[in-house]
Amino acid sequence: MSTSQISRRYARALFDLINEGTNVRDDLAAVAAVASEAEVTALLASPEFPASLKQQVIIKASGGKISAEVERLVTMLAERNKAALLPEIAAMVEEMVHQAESELEADVTVASPISEAMQVKLSDALAVSTGKKVRLSISEDKSILGGMVVRIGDRKIDYSLRTKLAGLRRALAS
Repeated sequence: MSTSQISRRYARALFDLINEGTNVRDDLAAVAAVASEAEVTALLASPEFPASLKQQVIIKASGGKISAEVERLVTMLAERNKAALLPEIAAMVEEMVHQAESELEADVTVASPISEAMQVKLSDALAVSTGKKVRLSISEDKSILGGMVVRIGDRKIDYSLRTKLAGLRRALAS
């Protein structure tokens, strides 16, 4: 069984806990952040260290005060030598939560920074067109010259000045 299938099983169980009202997201994010650190990743991958040490490192480095559910998860993963999957599991849980909340991620590329008000307007307009709440991830790329390029899933909406100029150039050339 692949690691992503294993991670998906754990993520599904945690997602079910979240749906039942148990708040494990913050604690899961904390232990995943710890497990993502290079030194901890090396420790988790090494068979020289016992599971109890791996568990203690993750729990103590994440603040020491985590929910019983997440602590049991860390213990179980450490005993099965799968604690390195924590970041992947956390990412899958977050994705499941976002999908359940009907929330989409929109990658927006702009030539220069846009104001908070413009971000809200853009998010609202995309929410109306998609029927779902839209979370914006904004990046800058001076090569588009102006305007913006919006990517939602496999859709791409290109309002960049570079694309408009290229279209005008093609129209004038023919």
